[in-house]
Amino acid sequence: MIYEDFDLLLERAPKGYRAQVLSSSAGQASVEFQLPFSDVELENFLLKLGRTTRVVRRIESTEMTTAKSFGAALFDAVFAGDVRACLRSAVDEAKRENTRVRLRIRLTDPVLADLPWEFLYNPAVNRFLALSVQTPVVRYMELPEVIQPIAVTPPIRVLVMISSPSDYPALDGEAEWKRLNESLADLISAGTIAVERLDEATLSALQQRLRRSEYHIFHFIGHGEFDQTLQEGVLLLERANKRGHRVGSQYLGMLLHDHNTLRLAILNACEGARSSRQDPFAGSAQSLVQQGIPAVIAMQFEIADDVASTFAHEFYGALADGLPIDAAVTEARKAIFAGGREIEWATPVLYLRAPDGRIFDVAPAAPGATTVKPDPPPPPAGSRKAAVLEPPPPAGTPRERAATLIRGAGRLLALGEYKKALKQLAEARPLDPDSVMLAQLTATAEEQRAVADTRELLKRRGDPTTIGAQGAKGETRRPRATGRRKRPADGDETDLLKD
Repeated sequence: MIYEDFDLLLERAPKGYRAQVLSSSAGQASVEFQLPFSDVELENFLLKLGRTTRVVRRIESTEMTTAKSFGAALFDAVFAGDVRACLRSAVDEAKRENTRVRLRIRLTDPVLADLPWEFLYNPAVNRFLALSVQTPVVRYMELPEVIQPIAVTPPIRVLVMISSPSDYPALDGEAEWKRLNESLADLISAGTIAVERLDEATLSALQQRLRRSEYHIFHFIGHGEFDQTLQEGVLLLERANKRGHRVGSQYLGMLLHDHNTLRLAILNACEGARSSRQDPFAGSAQSLVQQGIPAVIAMQFEIADDVASTFAHEFYGALADGLPIDAAVTEARKAIFAGGREIEWATPVLYLRAPDGRIFDVAPAAPGATTVKPDPPPPPAGSRKAAVLEPPPPAGTPRERAATLIRGAGRLLALGEYKKALKQLAEARPLDPDSVMLAQLTATAEEQRAVADTRELLKRRGDPTTIGAQGAKGETRRPRATGRRKRPADGDETDLLKD
């Protein structure tokens, strides 16, 4: 999919607000506007739009009428005069060129940032902009650091944290985990997505897992809120005693930033209904983007379990198919809408700083290649099941043969089969010695081998600190350090983790 950006800056002006088209295929334009509703009217709109609804069967529900009314008022206020003409010309130009228009909204004012722009509705064509892959809506944040997509050989690896502190409303973690796996079952079986759960929802467990393995997506399920004192969003993780640990989004962002392969954070927090003009989850999302995460998806309203499952399945599937992230979100919105949930498709909010919407370059599956499940342990050598681990006979040009071998090595690494992976990577090296993915997978395989060798050495020595149980995909816990860590002094990281 090819998109032309329509960059729209919304900011405060001396007599209200200003909408300015910074760049588009149709040029630039600007208009000043007033919000088309009072604070009371806005609060009533949000209360109606933020309620989770049942599947509807009539032609149009009250909620849909409210959404159209709200979205049309917002659209008519912002897209007036030259700005509307500019958008119309950009859309027409995209149709002629067989491309699409990405609406990138830049928000600098807290009042404007709090509005659900995903409901923008053009009454002239009876269409919500965000419900069409022709006009996806993203909240764009431009930062100095250049974002480049990373090459990914399937599966896309997702690390899931489900946090349910004992001193907060309880979540059924096992049910949440089961629903997520059921919704992604076909993608997991196809080898396009690999999902791992972080058993302990603590900050230290997250830091250790990120240090030992590579992931592409961090998926958080739990509670969140806005800290009025810190003026930032916080996520509710757990301490070792299972009580709540309020982690500031700035600190979490600094932790995730160092994980170079991580390109997306999904914050699926319960109790997501708005309680003030400052959205707590949007605050967390903005902070994570500012800390260097290329894309963050947060929920601006409460989201029902079945809607969350539909979103996860369609979004991850579209992402694995190689779609830009904004198009993948739009596909998920359409699936929610098609399922009879008329307004809940607008609950996810996409914050983006990747300029073209691409955070991954996903290698396509080789024609006729055999796929495997990423999670089960490797079968015994010589068994029929072991045959699925062997790559198909390479064919085509040298680079095509190398790509087939590299993809197969990626699947083997997902199963912890680093020895077989290294063998295939060695075969691929003379065919395509400059392959970036070849180098990345080789480094990962060498790391797996080093961890396995260290564990075997400690086992032979009978080291009592060694934990023999393997984690997901063959990883193992490192020996526990002896002694006690020095308690941080006042002003150290404990201030960043304000409790």
